[in-house]
Amino acid sequence: MNYRNLCLAATSLGLFAGCDSDPTEQLAAAEPSTSEKLAEYSAGITDIVSLGGNADLVQRFCKSAFAAACPADVATRLGEFGFLSGGSGVDLANAFVVWVADEKDGNADLSSSDEDYLWAAYKVALAREPDAGGAQSNLTFIKDGGDRKTMLRSMLESQEFKNLQ
Repeated sequence: MNYRNLCLAATSLGLFAGCDSDPTEQLAAAEPSTSEKLAEYSAGITDIVSLGGNADLVQRFCKSAFAAACPADVATRLGEFGFLSGGSGVDLANAFVVWVADEKDGNADLSSSDEDYLWAAYKVALAREPDAGGAQSNLTFIKDGGDRKTMLRSMLESQEFKNLQ
């Protein structure tokens, strides 16, 4: 199913309020955002984003997660992982994290262990594997009942995220 059909299906089920035009061209033309733009995104990471309108952020997450530009079907893939457009920057990052965690654990089930989710969050948000101290602190937060997206948001608001090149 392509992005447009997936979006229309979600809209018809009441799961989503509307569809952007197909963002494929904008995504293909965008370069990954870097430090100055990432600082802006970080300050408004709970603001609503769209795949086409924020294509540079989408490309940043692809570069961080996969060390490459986004695949041509990124819009469709993100829809499969819960982001169609109209969610926050945290929601967009979370869809990437779920995608990467599913690839890591080998199960395309939108579910992962806390450890795999944490590993994927570091890859998507900070373009690296977790360090022992930070990983333990974040894992303890999650295991103690902390929300995964809250932990991800803290990474997206960090100085390290803002400094990515």
